[in-house]
Amino acid sequence: MKDKVKGLIVGLTIGSVLSGTAALAAGNQIEVAFRNLTYMFDGVEKVPTEGKGFIYEGTTYVPLRFMNESLGKKVTWDEATSTIWVGNNPNAVVATYKGGTVTKGEFDAFFNLKALFNSGHATSKDNAEYQTTILKELITNRILYSRATEADIEAAKKSAAAQVAAWKQQMGEDKFKTDLKNVNSSEAAIQYYLVGSMTANNAVKSSITDAQLKAQYDATLAANKDAYTIASVRHILIGLNDQEGKTLRTKEEALTLAKDVQQKLKNGGDFTALAKQYSDDPGSKDNGGLYADAEVSQWVTGFKNAAISQTVGVIGDPVETEYGYHVIKVESRSVKSFDSVKDSLRQGLEQSTYTQFTEKELPGLIEKIDLSQ
Repeated sequence: MKDKVKGLIVGLTIGSVLSGTAALAAGNQIEVAFRNLTYMFDGVEKVPTEGKGFIYEGTTYVPLRFMNESLGKKVTWDEATSTIWVGNNPNAVVATYKGGTVTKGEFDAFFNLKALFNSGHATSKDNAEYQTTILKELITNRILYSRATEADIEAAKKSAAAQVAAWKQQMGEDKFKTDLKNVNSSEAAIQYYLVGSMTANNAVKSSITDAQLKAQYDATLAANKDAYTIASVRHILIGLNDQEGKTLRTKEEALTLAKDVQQKLKNGGDFTALAKQYSDDPGSKDNGGLYADAEVSQWVTGFKNAAISQTVGVIGDPVETEYGYHVIKVESRSVKSFDSVKDSLRQGLEQSTYTQFTEKELPGLIEKIDLSQ
């Protein structure tokens, strides 16, 4: 028989089947017949780059990797467990970072729970950039978790348990189980997910000290003395245009009317009544033109400057802005104390600390990302 190779020793090991190459294995001598096979997939011919098919005892053997990858299935070999994975391999490492790795199974579980919590938002697994973003978030959570205190972790566990309990109560036990089943998850997995995310947040929060917050407060005031200034201001706006942009009056007409309103107020006119009669500011005219304890930094330049500099309790001269002319009375003015802005400062510093970590430190901690697994 010309096509037979008698006495050929072929090791029928996992490695040889995967690669399509022959290997030696003592005691496993078999007689095979090599054939020049043609492989057609939906009418398209594909040729293996390595390995040939052969016939053994009436059965045709072809390279496993070639066949499955031709059918769109990735094939991987796990040396540690002597396992061939066709398609998804949950043990494949998709990321390596200083201190650990992330497997495909771990990433899939995190991704699916992320999608569950962000229902209604784009969570397509076909988007490689989005997948990488979610993978980096998982790595971030793990690294920050490793830096957390026991108190951070215990607080996260309590918060996670409370959130799961509230979810069950709000949607019902059946809906809770169905939602988890739809993402191939479990209550234990969702607890793990929440604890990881919450601990990372807690680690950032606990890293911020009151001294840091006070330093930021002082630095902000040094850069802008009016950064925390608040004022209660009454005003009457003599506008140039209505809300639809239609011209109400010229600048000259507006200034003349504003001066007339100013005089009425100086003569003892009631601010509330005059605001309701003359003001073109829909946001304040019905409450006497009042903006109470407002941050002056939110106002347009002319109005802000008047709120900062005008003598308290005095009806000032008309102030021009892009909206028209304002007749203003500053009723009070003060600077917010450190204690009153401490919480908002903390929120801002927490966000900047997290951003600083993800943008500056995290890239140096990630050693490899491969989501093609």
